[in-house]
Amino acid sequence: MANRDGRIPLNVLRLKELRKKLGLSQERLAEECFQQGFVVSIASIKRAESGANVLYRTASNLAEYFSVPVEDLLIDRASEPLFTNVSSSPPYFFIFAIEAKCDLTAKALQTLLLSQNTTPIIQNRTFVLTWSLQESDEYIFERIRQLALQLKVALSASIRSFINVKYMHRITELSEHPNAITPINEILVKIPWGEIAACPCFISSNCARPIKPFLTGEPDFNNWHFVSLHQNHTDCFVGRKLELETLNSGIKRWQKQEAGQTYCITGTAGIGKTSLLNQVISSLSRSSCLTTEIQILNHGSADLLSPQNIFTRAICSFTREDTDDSIRQQTVESSIPSSFHLCLYWLMGVTLNESEKQLLNLMEFQTLKQTIEQSIPFLIQQRQTSKPHLIIVEDVHWADEVMLAFLETLLPYITNTNILLFLTFRQQKRLSSKQSWFANVNLIELRELSSEESYELACSITCQQNKHINDCIKLAKGHPLYLRQTLLCSQFDKDVPESLEHLVSIQLAQLPAQDRQALCTASVLGQYFQLEQLREITRIPGYVPDKLVDAGLVKLNGDQYLFHHDLICNAVFRQIDKSQCSKIHMACAKWYENRDRFLYAVHINHAKVEGVFTVLEQTAKHYLSNYQFEKALTLIEYAIKESPKEQMAYALNMKGNCLYSMGRIKESIEVLEQAVHHTENDPERVQYYLDLINPYRLTDNFVQAMSILDQAQALCEKLTLNKSLCEIHSMRGNMLFPTGRLDECEKEHLLALDYSQRANCFRAKAKSLGGLGDCAYAQGKMARSYEHLTECLQLCEEHQLLSIETANRYMLATVMIYQLQSDEALKQAQHASNLAYLTANRRAEIVSRLTAAWIFLDRNVLVQAENEISTALQLSKQLNAHRFVAFLLESSARLHWYQGKEEKALSDIDTALDLVHINKLHNFIGPWLVSTKALICGDESTALSALRTGEAWLESTCVGHNYLRFYQQGIQVAWQYKQPTLLRKYRDKLSNFTQEDPHPWGDFYIEQANLMLALLDQSSSVSELLNFNQAARKHQLNQAQISVDELDHWLSTSTQP
Repeated sequence: MANRDGRIPLNVLRLKELRKKLGLSQERLAEECFQQGFVVSIASIKRAESGANVLYRTASNLAEYFSVPVEDLLIDRASEPLFTNVSSSPPYFFIFAIEAKCDLTAKALQTLLLSQNTTPIIQNRTFVLTWSLQESDEYIFERIRQLALQLKVALSASIRSFINVKYMHRITELSEHPNAITPINEILVKIPWGEIAACPCFISSNCARPIKPFLTGEPDFNNWHFVSLHQNHTDCFVGRKLELETLNSGIKRWQKQEAGQTYCITGTAGIGKTSLLNQVISSLSRSSCLTTEIQILNHGSADLLSPQNIFTRAICSFTREDTDDSIRQQTVESSIPSSFHLCLYWLMGVTLNESEKQLLNLMEFQTLKQTIEQSIPFLIQQRQTSKPHLIIVEDVHWADEVMLAFLETLLPYITNTNILLFLTFRQQKRLSSKQSWFANVNLIELRELSSEESYELACSITCQQNKHINDCIKLAKGHPLYLRQTLLCSQFDKDVPESLEHLVSIQLAQLPAQDRQALCTASVLGQYFQLEQLREITRIPGYVPDKLVDAGLVKLNGDQYLFHHDLICNAVFRQIDKSQCSKIHMACAKWYENRDRFLYAVHINHAKVEGVFTVLEQTAKHYLSNYQFEKALTLIEYAIKESPKEQMAYALNMKGNCLYSMGRIKESIEVLEQAVHHTENDPERVQYYLDLINPYRLTDNFVQAMSILDQAQALCEKLTLNKSLCEIHSMRGNMLFPTGRLDECEKEHLLALDYSQRANCFRAKAKSLGGLGDCAYAQGKMARSYEHLTECLQLCEEHQLLSIETANRYMLATVMIYQLQSDEALKQAQHASNLAYLTANRRAEIVSRLTAAWIFLDRNVLVQAENEISTALQLSKQLNAHRFVAFLLESSARLHWYQGKEEKALSDIDTALDLVHINKLHNFIGPWLVSTKALICGDESTALSALRTGEAWLESTCVGHNYLRFYQQGIQVAWQYKQPTLLRKYRDKLSNFTQEDPHPWGDFYIEQANLMLALLDQSSSVSELLNFNQAARKHQLNQAQISVDELDHWLSTSTQP
C-alpha cells in the first residue's frame, strides 16, 4: 500500500535477485536505465534496496526494465516487514572503535554518541559501537560514514578510530570479558591521532576513499587503508526530463554532423543550470571531439588566460596550452586575412611586441569591435577541417562587453560549424533584459523543482528520513541549491536554517578552526582556488579540504577546487568580520603580487592599506596601455572610491578617457566634465578640457568644443603652457578643416607649429606639420603640402610616432603624385595601405588604395588599378562612405574608358555624380567628376555642358584637387575636340592656380597644353611630340602621351577642301 506522499516500499529481496541475476551493481543498473530512457537514479535504487519508500514511477520503470509485472516488485507493509532476516545471512557485525586523546575529549565523545541514540561499550577512553550487517540494509555503510564524519568534524585530531567487520561471537565477548577490548586498543595505538582506518569491506561500499595503506605487510590487515570520509559526488540529479530530451536530441543532431548547435540554459542562481549541463555532457563521448570548458567569474581567477582568450582560441581551433609561436605561425599560414591577425592575437591572449601594441593603440574601440565582427566569417571558414568541438561557457552574465559582442556576432554562424556550444547565465547584469542574439540560440529556462522531485533530491542527500526533511523541502520551495545545503547543514544542527546565509553560518560554526580559516580565505580568493595557493596564504602546510567537501561547500574540479555555487562563496564571505577580511585580502595580495597584477591590486584595494590609490592608479595605467579596458575600468572605479580629495579629478579624468577608448562616448563626456568640475589645478584643468574635445567632436558638439578650446587657450596663455597651446591650436585647426575655412585653419596650424618649437616637443611639431600638410592640400598647394608632410613623417620615423604616421602617410603618397615621384608615391601608398590594414583604419586604407589606383591608371597598368579600386570600393560601401564611393567610381569610370568599355564608364560616372548631388559633395569632388564625365562621354555637346557645370561649381570654394584635376582634364577634352580657345583657357587657369605654389605635375600639364596648341596651329613638329611622349613615359604618365596617329588623322582631315 502506498503511503500518504505517494511512495511505496518494494520487495527488497526480489529486487536484488533480479539485479544480481543480470550481474549488475547498483551504479551499473542506474546507467543501464538511463541509457534505455528509464528515469531511475542511483539514489532511488539505493533507497529501494534499503527498504525505504520510492515513487510508484520508479517501481514501474524498474519493472519495465526487468520485464516483470510491477506487482512482482511490490510488497504490502501489513503482511511483510521492511527488513527480513535471512537465515543464510552470515552472522557479521560492523565494529566502529574510537579512542579519545584525553578525559575531556572522552566526555565530549560520550555526549555526542548518546545524542545519536547509540549505546557504546566503553572502557577507559575507548568506545566501541556495533551494528548488525543485514543484507537488506545496505544503508548501514552510509549511517556509519555519517556518524564517523560528525565525530571527526567535532573532535578532529583529538580522536583516532577504525571500522571493521567481526563475527558475532567475538562481538559478544566485548561486553562479557574486560580483556576482550585489548586487541582493539592494540589496533588503535597504531593509528595517528586525527586519522581513521577501515577494512576493505567498508572501503568497497564507496562510503570512504582510501588514502594510503594501513599496516602494510601484516596479513591481518591486508587491503586496510587510512581513509577520508570525503564524498566524491553529492550532486544527485533529479527531474528536468523535458529539458534533457531537448538537449539530448540536439546532441544527436550535432553528432550526425547535420549542424552546429547552441543551447542557452538560464534561470535564477542555484536553480540547477550547471547540474543539468553536467548531466547532459556526462553521457557524451569526449574521445571523438575537442572539449573546452570556460567559467566566467564575478571575481577571482580560474585560469591564467581570460575567458575571452580561451573562447577565441576554441573558435580558432587552438587550446589553452598552445604557445604564442604556434598560434602565430598557424594564423599566418591560414586563410584568415592578415588585417585581422593583430586583433585575433589580442583576443587570444598572445603576447604582443611593442610595435604591435602601438598598432593596436591606433584602433578606436568601435573599430576594434568592427574588426572582430568582420573576422568571424573567416574564422568559421577556417574551422571546416577541424574536429567537432564541444564548448561550454558558464555564467555568461559576468562576461565583459568584448566577450558579449564576440558572442553576438558569432552565434548566427554556429549552425555552419561543427561546434556544440552550451551557455549558462542568469538574467542579470548585461543580460537582465532580452537580447537580440537569443533568436540564434535554443533557450532553455529552468523553473523550480516539483515537490516530488524535491523529495527525490532530498532522499539522495540524506539516507534517513529525519524529522527535518519535510521542513527543509517546504522551506526550499523547489530551489535545489538551497535544499541541498539545508539538508547537509541539518546533519550537524537540529534546527532548519531559514536562509542560505543562516545555513552557511551554521556550517561555519561546526567546522574546526583550520577549516573555517581555509574556507573564509577561499571565499576571499573567489569561486575557484588552488590547494597550494590556499596552503600558502593560510600558512597551513599540507592542508586538505576534505571537511569542506563533505559539508557540501566546495568540490574538486580538475586540479582546482571551487565552491559549489557562487552564492555559497558570497554567503561565506559575508560571515567574515571586517578586520579579519582585511588581513585575508592582504595575504592574498602578497600571494598575487608577482603573479597577477590585476588581482594584486583588487586585494590591495579591499585590504584598505596605505597607498592603495597609487597601486590602483598605476595598475589601471598598465591595463590601459595593454588595451584591457574592462580591467582598467574596474580598477579606476575602485580608485575613485579611495581617492584623496586632491586626486579625485585625476581619477575621474582617467575613467572618462577609458570610457572614450571603449567607445562609450556619452558616458565619457559626463565623467570628463566631472573631472573639469572637481579640479582646482589650472594646468590639470587645461588637460581635462583637451580630453573633452574628441568626444565632443564625435557627437557633433562643435560649438561646445570650440568654447572649451577658447577657455583652455586663455588658461594656457596665462600660465605660458606652450605644449598645451600647441595642442589647442592644432585641434582648432583640425576642427576648422572640414568647414572649408582654410585660411583660418592654416593660421591655427602655424601657431601650433610655433608653440611646438618653443616647447621643444617633437610629437606636437609632427602633428602641426601634418595639419599644415592637410590644409595646404585642401588649398591646392601641393608643393607646400609635400614639404610639410615630408618633414612630419621624418619626425615620426625618428621618434617612433606611429599614430601620427598612420594619419599622414597616405597623404604624403597623394601629394607625391604632384611632385612626379611616381615610384616613391606608389611605395608610400602601399606602405600606408599596409599600415592602415594592420590597424583596421578603413578610411586610411581606402584613400591609400585610391592613391595607388591613380598611379596605376596614369601608368596604364590597368589590372593592378582594377584590384585597388575594387578592394577600396568594397570597403567604402561597407562603411557607407559616400564621398569615397563617388571618388572610386570616378577612377572606375576612367579605368573602363581606358579599357574601351564606354557604357560601363558612363554608368560609373553617372552613379558617382548622383552621389554628389544626393550627399552635397559638390565642393569636395564635384568639379573633378564632371570633368571626367566630359572626358569619357564621347559627345562634344555633352562634354562642353559638363565643363560649364564644373566651372560654375568652382566659383565657390572647393577642395584644391578639384581645380588641378578639372583644368588638367579640361585640357584633355579641349584637345579631344580640337578647340584651341578652350585649351588655352584651361592652360591659363592651371598656370594661374599653380603660380603661387608651382609643382612638377602642374608644369608638366601646362607644357602638354602648350605643345597641343602648337600642334593645332601647326607650329610644332612631330619630333617635339615624340620628345614629350618620351618625357611622359619617364614620369610614368603613360596616359598623358599624345597619339601621333590621332594627330595625323586630324591634320589629314583638317587640310581637306
